[in-house]
Amino acid sequence: MKLKLPNTSDFLNLSLLITGFLLSQTGLAQSLYVGAEAEFYLPKNVNFTTSNTVVELDVAGIFSVEAGNTWGSSQEYVNGKVTAYGSGVSLLPTGDNGVYAPVTLDHTTDASATYVNASPLAGSNGTDVDAVGSVEYWELTGTGVVTLPYNENSEITALVNNNGGALSALAIVGHNGGVWDLISTTNSNTVSGDLLNGEVTSDSGNPANLDGFDQFTFGIDHQIVLAVNDLFLTTGISLLSNPVKTEESNIQIMASGELVDLKASIYDINGRLIKSFDKIELNLGLGNLPKSNLKSGLYFVKFEHEGKQGIKKVLIE
Repeated sequence: MKLKLPNTSDFLNLSLLITGFLLSQTGLAQSLYVGAEAEFYLPKNVNFTTSNTVVELDVAGIFSVEAGNTWGSSQEYVNGKVTAYGSGVSLLPTGDNGVYAPVTLDHTTDASATYVNASPLAGSNGTDVDAVGSVEYWELTGTGVVTLPYNENSEITALVNNNGGALSALAIVGHNGGVWDLISTTNSNTVSGDLLNGEVTSDSGNPANLDGFDQFTFGIDHQIVLAVNDLFLTTGISLLSNPVKTEESNIQIMASGELVDLKASIYDINGRLIKSFDKIELNLGLGNLPKSNLKSGLYFVKFEHEGKQGIKKVLIE
């Protein structure tokens, strides 16, 4: 029986694996660079650290993790592509240009993720896509349920408020053949967080085939925007005083009838919640939102009623 001698790549891989093991066992840490044709493999549940240093990859280097990985933070992540072997729920700690943008994947196959802090490809909007983000994108492979994060640099406030005003309309979209389409069926994405920080998860009941797209980012689900618009069409909610003078004590609203359990929230231009009202009292269709301590500027009023939402802009002079 012939024995196959290990090649240079095998020695490099073995060396990196031993280094990672020794670092995890001794508590030592150092910055990590994965060179050309080398691979650093991180098993799950290993006590691994790079001393708060970003892992750098050669174009031909590989940083891989075992499925189920939870390693990664805003101080320790991979500046480039991360590959997960196996199946499970994995954190793929990718980032770029000082931005940490990890992907969480509940994947049924080997998977990978790369984050790029730059404008995604140009393309037309698919049937159920009203708009597409313009500041960042991910490259993903595999099959699974995807969760993408966003922060104050993602310009979600502008994307949402310029396209219907419903945070719930955020969705993950993929680029294929010059067209941006939803990667899951309409109204199946889950959004958590606010306009500044949060995450979007694709349809949890139907893993997406990520290999069918070359880039991924955030978009607006057209069908949810239609449902939001229905709130104003069916209730007739409007702002009577707009702009509102600084000396006025209330933002006056009008509705077509005595709506039960009408809620409202006021946000500033940066998407920060300023005030919330769990139940607005209406008298002959008229109501007030107290505006004490609101400085001059542009604000957004989000209304909620019977599961529908809608946003109106209000200017305080």
